Amino acid sequence: MKIIRKFGPIFGLVLAAFLLQSALIFGLDFRSLDPDRTVVLLISLPFTTLAAVFVWIWFNEFGPAWNLSSALSKLTDQEYVKYLSSLDKFKSDLIATNITESVCDKILKFLPSIINASRAKIYLWREDLGKFSPYPRETGEDHFYIFDPFLLWITEHDKIFYSEEFVDNVKLQQIKEHALSFAAKTKADLLVPFILNKSLLGMLVLGPKNDGRRYNASELEKLNEMRSVSVMSLSNSIFYERLIELTETLEEKVRHRTQELESAQSQLIMSEKMASLGTMVAGIAHEINTPAGVINGSADNLESNMNYIVKNVFEIVRFARNKKLRKSFEVALLHILRDRKKSQAMESKDKFRIKRELKEEMVEMGIEVSLAGEVASFIIENDIMEVRKYILEILAQGAKPGYEMLKHASNTNRNIKNIKYSIKNIVRIVKALKYYSHLDQSKSFTSADLIEGIENTLVIMNNQLKYGVEVKKNFSTIPKVVCNPDELNQVWTNLIQNANQAIRGQGTIELSVYSIGDTVTIEVQDDGPGIDSSIKDRIWDPFFTTKDQGEGSGLGLGIVKGIVEKHKGKITVESAPGKTIFKVELPLRPPQPNAETNLEKPAV
Repeated sequence: MKIIRKFGPIFGLVLAAFLLQSALIFGLDFRSLDPDRTVVLLISLPFTTLAAVFVWIWFNEFGPAWNLSSALSKLTDQEYVKYLSSLDKFKSDLIATNITESVCDKILKFLPSIINASRAKIYLWREDLGKFSPYPRETGEDHFYIFDPFLLWITEHDKIFYSEEFVDNVKLQQIKEHALSFAAKTKADLLVPFILNKSLLGMLVLGPKNDGRRYNASELEKLNEMRSVSVMSLSNSIFYERLIELTETLEEKVRHRTQELESAQSQLIMSEKMASLGTMVAGIAHEINTPAGVINGSADNLESNMNYIVKNVFEIVRFARNKKLRKSFEVALLHILRDRKKSQAMESKDKFRIKRELKEEMVEMGIEVSLAGEVASFIIENDIMEVRKYILEILAQGAKPGYEMLKHASNTNRNIKNIKYSIKNIVRIVKALKYYSHLDQSKSFTSADLIEGIENTLVIMNNQLKYGVEVKKNFSTIPKVVCNPDELNQVWTNLIQNANQAIRGQGTIELSVYSIGDTVTIEVQDDGPGIDSSIKDRIWDPFFTTKDQGEGSGLGLGIVKGIVEKHKGKITVESAPGKTIFKVELPLRPPQPNAETNLEKPAV
């Protein structure tokens, strides 16, 4: 059989006859034969050949399905060659498919080329549903769970089953009920499991053949060939889809974790900012209380001045009837109330000399000594030497109420100016505080003036810097920078605060701002002891600090570096005893962190 399959029918037939004859010849001893017997042997050779032909004809007519005729027909049958070609194409199609449902679709389309089943459906394992679902999907179809007894059983028995086997086969009686139930629900005549490493990927169920005949051995062989290819393809597609799902899940987790980290960073920045504000609260309170106290005192003085004016209004009327005195009063009053540049302050010895001379002059005019001393002090304090003659004329005429009115008018004017100045200071502090502690932690960038942010930071920190610290400003004109000004305020605060702590509140802090090309540079320099080279690279690490306990958390410079890098800038440090410079370089227009960036939004 193998010889014939290998060498072809004709050559195989001749070879078989030759082998048969050779067996007869070698089975005899020619030396022991007489000439007659040798002739008989040679004559028998055609008969052995005829016998070989007879054997071939018999196998061809009466042999089983796997006989010689079948084997020879396979090599010569065009249908079989066509099947091999379609099987090869089917394999190529499956290899090129990574989608599980597409694999199922290709399997169902290939089936008609090998069998003529009335019905075909695949029950595929769905990880997302936790059950075997039919493909193609139809409403009302039964679904099967992994713990179905028949599915558990068939996982351990990897072969194709007829549904009727579970009725007739005694060895299958233990699973008969569940198998027949599954076959009835799926209307299956033939069950083709897709199993890989004892894992059931799915089940192909086939209805009866259209011609009503039983599936033959050739068809089962083709199904097995298709099944082995389908199992590998289904496995690959399921693995691929799970990998894609895992990748998408991983990407979602990364996005979620990134959002958490960004939120944590924002909270950390806000926490550090509030901690910084906490250390400034006492100073800010003092800065606000000082002008508030001035306003309160000035208000009391204004009340006193108004009371005097109301009580002495009639004296003023009588005094105003004298035209000469009224003219002198008006000139002196307008000079006192007008805004003028402050002259250079007198030295104490000059003040004392001039005051004495004025007092002596008034005493010679007959003015009381105590009143003369008071008037002299009034003239010197209000810097109105040029109108003293008008005041002296008023006093020489005995019009003391006129002088009192001038004095109260001057006090009123001074109190009003003090109130205005104090309110301006309070507004400046509140504006700086609002600008600094603005709680908008949005990710959008805006066009902002960095110098304004630094100035406001200095206002907030003024109470820490005004005693023993000289702040030098070297601010060049720079364009506005696209940034998050709220976050950069934290940068300036930390750097200035670190410089102040480095010099222990006694020394010089120099701030420089300038631009080169598309980059703005901000430098914070102090004349402190410097940073040791052994820890220079560690100062950016979270929670690393060289400050005394309670002075710092070790988060400041780490947050500063993170904010600067977020703005696509860089921060460097150069340090030596007596000179430490932190340099921040920022691009004028860094890459936008999101598409919603509004460059026209004004900075608060």
